[in-house]
Amino acid sequence: MKYKIEYFYRTGDSFHSEDKECLLEYVWEDLEVAKECLKRIREHYEWYESKVNPWADEVERPAWHSVAESRFISEHDVHNMLNLPMDGGKEIQFWPPWCGYFETLYGAKIVIDSPEADFRLH
Repeated sequence: MKYKIEYFYRTGDSFHSEDKECLLEYVWEDLEVAKECLKRIREHYEWYESKVNPWADEVERPAWHSVAESRFISEHDVHNMLNLPMDGGKEIQFWPPWCGYFETLYGAKIVIDSPEADFRLH
């Protein structure tokens, strides 16, 4: 089987907000690796919130969080960056859309990536 991660977040601006349900563009064949991704998404978001929210309790940076050495990456980008494991031991780094001034992550779940599992009209 192949797995994807669906996530739920709120986005907007000063005048409106909207809830979104989206899929990460990545696919996993190993369910345990997909579960590790969910764990990292949660840990990263809790750490991220502790950095950007002045009322949040301080959370230690996750041990797995690493930053590619670059003089072009700001401290803000470092906080936003998330490392996810992929099948075969490789890791990717990306900047999740739920990290932002008007964004709030509500959760995520693993879904089966199958053409027969879901369809949408319109």
